[in-house]
Amino acid sequence: MSTDLTIEILREIRDGISGLRTEFIERLDQTNARLDQVNARLDQTNARLDQTNLRLGNVEQGLNDLGKFMRQIALDQAKHERFHTHHVEILEEDVKDLKVRVERLETTH
Repeated sequence: MSTDLTIEILREIRDGISGLRTEFIERLDQTNARLDQVNARLDQTNARLDQTNLRLGNVEQGLNDLGKFMRQIALDQAKHERFHTHHVEILEEDVKDLKVRVERLETTH
């Protein structure tokens, strides 16, 4: 009778272990399925990040080009201002000279 009881206990242990193994495999499959979903979402997120990085790179390049263009405009503007300042000074001297000459002519006549 004790042998029958031992066999019955061992069968119950075996069946319990088998049930746990089946439950563990099911849970592992569910976990793997959820991980696959997470990986798929991460892949989508990475693809969107790559697109965003590409667009940001384009914006950055555009801003760099714009900065170079603006610097060149500023340099050209400074050159033009120096040119005009020089010529305005010459014209002012000429006007002063003409005023002096006109005053001399007016006083002599």
